[in-house]
Amino acid sequence: EARFDYDPKTGKLTTLAPGQDGYALNLPAAEAAALNACYAAEREVALPMTVIKPHVTRAELEALLPLTLVGEGESSFAGSTPERLQNIVVATERFHGVVLPAQATFSFVAHLGAVTSAQGYSEAWVIYGNQTVRGPGGGVCQVATTLFRAAFYGGFPIVERTPHSYRIARYEPPVGLDAAVFSPSTDLKFTNDLDTPIIIMNSIDPGGAITFFIYGMPPNRSVRIEGEELSNPVPAGEPITQVDDKLAPGERILVERAHDGIDAVLTRVIEQDGQVVSREEFFSRYVPWPARYLVGP
Repeated sequence: EARFDYDPKTGKLTTLAPGQDGYALNLPAAEAAALNACYAAEREVALPMTVIKPHVTRAELEALLPLTLVGEGESSFAGSTPERLQNIVVATERFHGVVLPAQATFSFVAHLGAVTSAQGYSEAWVIYGNQTVRGPGGGVCQVATTLFRAAFYGGFPIVERTPHSYRIARYEPPVGLDAAVFSPSTDLKFTNDLDTPIIIMNSIDPGGAITFFIYGMPPNRSVRIEGEELSNPVPAGEPITQVDDKLAPGERILVERAHDGIDAVLTRVIEQDGQVVSREEFFSRYVPWPARYLVGP
C-alpha cells in the first residue's frame, strides 16, 4: 500500500512511498499443472500468479479532499532516556502516512515489523514476564498507547487491546487508556468502520509529547469518556531483593519501583447526530508490582 503525508493547512497530499502490485500463487492451479507435467513431454510449468492491486490509490484519496481530523491521541514521554526516545522516534516513523482502507482492520504489530537493533532500536526498559528488563524496543508501547488513544477518541471499533501489566504514571490520567504490544503475541487492532479510507499521521514534540492524528471523511460522531471506575486495590507487597555480584558489598540499587494493583473501567460513549449509538466499557487489570532491588554480595 502507498503511504501519504496530508497537510491539513493546504489540503494537499504528498506521496511518501508509492504503492506496488502484490502477487499471489494460485496454488490449486499450480498443483494441477505440475501433476500434468509429470506425464507430459513438456516438463516446464509456468506458475499461475494473481496480481493484487493496492486497495487505495492516490486518485481515490484526492477525490475525498479536504480530509477532516477524525481522531487524535497524545501522550508524554518527558523524562525518557535517550535510548527510549530513539525507540519512540524509530517506531513512530513506521506508522506515519499509513492508509487504512474502508472496513479494514489495522494491526500495529504487522506495520511495526521486527524490533531489533538492526532496525535501529536501542536497549531500554521493557516489561517482560513479571520483570522490567532491558531489551531492544523499550518505548514502543508508548507509540501503541498514543495510537490507541487516537482510535479510541475517533470512535473506531477496538478489536484488540491489552493494558500493561502494572500502572505507569506517564500514561495517567485517566487510568486505563494505555495499550501494550509485544510482537507477535500481543497486538493493537482497530477497524476503520467508515465507508472511506483513513490516513494515520503523527508528530513528535522535542519537549516530550507524541501525537497521532487520523484523517478521513467526517463521521459526524463525537466521543467522550463517561466516568472512571477504580476498584479492587491491592498493595504492591514487600520489596524483592536480588544479589548482584557486579555490585560492591553493601551497594543497593532500585531497579523497579513499587506499583499497587487496581482494576479500572472506562466507559466510551459515542454519539452520532446527537443520539447515543454506543456505550462500551474498557476494562484494565493492573497487578501489584513490588519494588525490586539489586544488592552487592
